[in-house]
Amino acid sequence: MIKILRPFTGTGAVFFPIGKPPQGTCEFSSPNCIKHCYAALSTWSDFDEELRVRESDKWVIYKTFMGAPIWWLVDEIRRELDGLQTRILHWFGSGDCQTNDAPRIIELIEAVASQSITQMGFTRNVALWKAEPNIFALTVESMQEIDGRNGMFAIPDYINGISKMYFNNLPTRGGMCGPELCRDRIEEALTHFINCQTCKRLKLGCFDRE
Repeated sequence: MIKILRPFTGTGAVFFPIGKPPQGTCEFSSPNCIKHCYAALSTWSDFDEELRVRESDKWVIYKTFMGAPIWWLVDEIRRELDGLQTRILHWFGSGDCQTNDAPRIIELIEAVASQSITQMGFTRNVALWKAEPNIFALTVESMQEIDGRNGMFAIPDYINGISKMYFNNLPTRGGMCGPELCRDRIEEALTHFINCQTCKRLKLGCFDRE
């Protein structure tokens, strides 16, 4: 049986297939997102060895998440996170949540929430983001798309291969998240190499929600 999570920046991550349906699960991806996707381009091949998950494996993972019993998935997620020595579940190390899959993903998120597991992730699915605002950052292309809305947002900087993080319209502490490092929003100094467990401990980036 294939593992349904993969190690990724200090988490156990869910990897779904890349690309617009039916080739992948990136239903809401922008042209720039498809063009510059770090998970697909050789430009960022050194992002993390862990990212090199075969697309065929991602399809098996996706179909397992969509078809296996919720109780089994929760048990397997807990077991695999224990094996990875992390309590953080990262949604969508690649791919995203399609419209038709949202109810299933939300049901699973709620089931996992009872297990004292931290969940976080990035999505372009507005409905999913609204349903689980304490978990997801909504990926948008510009500040104009935030337009006064409250919540966590990620704006990709495709040239530098990072995302700029905002919460309730303000930059987060450790407000840049990307392949190499996080930088502090004030000093612009190296904070740490990207690791979600560090961000959680220091309340940076995705975890700066105060």
